[in-house]
Amino acid sequence: MTVSRVERQTFDRKYVQRLIGGDLDTETNFAEYFDTLLTVKLRMRLRSRELIEDVKQETFLRVLKLLRERGGPDNPASLGAYVNSVCNNILFETYRGQAKAPVELPEDVESGEEDAITTLVSRERTEQVRQALSELPAKEREILKQLFFEQRDKDEICRSLRVDRGYLRVLVHRAKIKFRDTLLKNRVTA
Repeated sequence: MTVSRVERQTFDRKYVQRLIGGDLDTETNFAEYFDTLLTVKLRMRLRSRELIEDVKQETFLRVLKLLRERGGPDNPASLGAYVNSVCNNILFETYRGQAKAPVELPEDVESGEEDAITTLVSRERTEQVRQALSELPAKEREILKQLFFEQRDKDEICRSLRVDRGYLRVLVHRAKIKFRDTLLKNRVTA
């Protein structure tokens, strides 16, 4: 769906109050409306579909959490700009690599439900990564393991593989592509 086919929506205080109150229809409308807009925005900035989905979901979670903590924006008509700015912040965090850090739940979570869901999703993603890595050829698997899991210095990796830095860059690129393709293939067949 393109932006031109998304009907512009205006937001008023009643809409924001229903969103804060957890009204299911309003939350669904909110998610559907901004899902399309954020997808278009993020496609221009991120290559991975999974990363796009992660940024969108994190945006929705933070916006809803902040709305509920602060009671909504002073100007309900600015909700779209607010969602956009939260998305930008998450995008910058992603660019800086902060998305690699473990996600911590806010201290004010009252039930263990969010914690259980986060744990379940984390375990599922970990298993998907392990499965995809196990299907890679040994050389690609070893390069990714040394670089991302062991966080070894690139010069050290070059010495162990007996290649120069320029060729290591090519090997890493190829390994990432094979990993991504394997991960996507496994998700499609699952």
